[in-house]
Amino acid sequence: METQLTTIFGPNPNISFFPAKRVRAISDRLGHGRLDQLLDEIRAVVATKVKNTCAIPQSYVQRHRDVGRIHDLPSPDILSAHIAAYFDTVHPIYPFLCPDTFRGRASGPDLAQSLVTDKSWAALFYAILAIGCQNNDGGSFEAGVGEAWSYFERSLSYFQDLLFGRGSLTAVQALIAMAIFSSTVSAFQFEPLMLSEAAIMAQGLGYHRSNSPQEGQCRRTFWVLYFMEKTSCFATGKTSVLDDANISCAIPDVPESTFHDYDWFFGFVKYARLVSKIHQSLFTISSVSQPLTSYNAVVESLRMELEAWRMTAPTRFRPGETLKPRLLRETLAVQVALITHFLYLNALLTLSWTVLHYGAVRLGTTQQEVMKRELMRTARSVLELTVFIEVAPSTPVWILAVLPLSSLMILFDLVVHNANHPETSLSLALLDIAGGHFSRLEYASSGALPGSLVAEFAHLARQYISETRKSKSRDRSETGPSQSTVEAPTSAPAALQAAPATTNITTTTNELDSTVPVLPQEPVTDLSVAMQPWSPASLDRNESLFLPYIDDPSYYFGDLQLLGIDVRDLFDHPYQLPGSEL
Repeated sequence: METQLTTIFGPNPNISFFPAKRVRAISDRLGHGRLDQLLDEIRAVVATKVKNTCAIPQSYVQRHRDVGRIHDLPSPDILSAHIAAYFDTVHPIYPFLCPDTFRGRASGPDLAQSLVTDKSWAALFYAILAIGCQNNDGGSFEAGVGEAWSYFERSLSYFQDLLFGRGSLTAVQALIAMAIFSSTVSAFQFEPLMLSEAAIMAQGLGYHRSNSPQEGQCRRTFWVLYFMEKTSCFATGKTSVLDDANISCAIPDVPESTFHDYDWFFGFVKYARLVSKIHQSLFTISSVSQPLTSYNAVVESLRMELEAWRMTAPTRFRPGETLKPRLLRETLAVQVALITHFLYLNALLTLSWTVLHYGAVRLGTTQQEVMKRELMRTARSVLELTVFIEVAPSTPVWILAVLPLSSLMILFDLVVHNANHPETSLSLALLDIAGGHFSRLEYASSGALPGSLVAEFAHLARQYISETRKSKSRDRSETGPSQSTVEAPTSAPAALQAAPATTNITTTTNELDSTVPVLPQEPVTDLSVAMQPWSPASLDRNESLFLPYIDDPSYYFGDLQLLGIDVRDLFDHPYQLPGSEL
């Protein structure tokens, strides 16, 4: 269909390029077809990366099935350096291993023999080496290239053995480690597969109900898997394997993931629970079919829960506060603060998008303006934070590229449709900042990732705004000054579009729910008084913004509705044969 969205991850429009109808509208405004060409070039790059990544593992497995390969180990010094890099830079964020246990086995005299006899251990060992090497300047932006990838391929060669084996804690941990490596740009297509298989195995082994004091390692592994799988599903739109309603596993204390006043581990788990509730409440067929008044009330309740989660973080880590590296002296503190900011902004962007695409028809004019400002402000906040992103092969792809790219496209759309808005110049500056980030990515990858393509959005926007203002200046000189500075038509909102699906989950443990206050479900009648996300690029509340899918009836995307049958209703009514009476 002509309005089909092209997505980077998954089938849902949560992280997407523009639909064809909007591309045509923007191109009409720009006066040329460069946007079509640009999007085609970006799609081609993404498709090539996906194809190349998926083509490597099987070929490697076929070439390296002989067990002799495991004797080809790096020197003890290199092993020690890569393992140290893993536990210094990655373990505090994903603390699913026992460092002493792993180090002891990896440094033992029988390492080579243990890699031959225990395939799950071999898969875990090489995955940890791959991650450590990636964080030790041995990574690459390209699939199949570099020292880190050579270790990852060895780990991948055991993937079938993990799936068809009996299942074990080590096997689950190996899949988690492979997923961590796969969260980066060189292997991003593997992450959902690794996490879903790990979740299936963990539930089959009963780790979601592990509460014995002797099962501390199982609990730690399960909860790391939980927040990785839930947040991955939130980003990709895939269905979560973990059923929250059946989880009774206690959340352990993880000292190595605590940054003085910030318990990162518990905060991340609470966030994962929240995005799980967002999907269940907003993005299932049953939830979308509920009355809009109820739907909007749920959205606002979830927005307030998200705000409550934000406020639980200490000020120096808190999303919405200025990120100040001088206050984040601990190792990895800046990285953890950036991840926390991006988690919050990603969820807020999704909720704002949901209201504007699905529920805007029921909002008043003032409420619409508040939501439109929030959407722009949230996209701006993401782009403001790109200066803190480490452009490296080890950076997760959703931080490095996906969320900044999605925010850039939202802001680009707003700029083109609000050329004369007083905030447009500031938005253009942020587009330039984002362009600089993607240009850095092209430089760091030696051209493997052509970030300058993305930087061209800023050029197109700036060129269009310049020509529009010159034309308006000429008109003013001929006809006198205009009284209007905004391009927003006054037509009533008419677009009802499906919200961007993010994750598919149910309900969770009482412990997690108790950390967020129970909020009223009544419809919020004045969104202008609701808690708003922070951004230094604050908007002038005296000016209106124009969003075509709200303010222009011709932008109705009826075929993007979440259509389907709620199967829970199939057996709610007695079946009546033709001609029979009840």
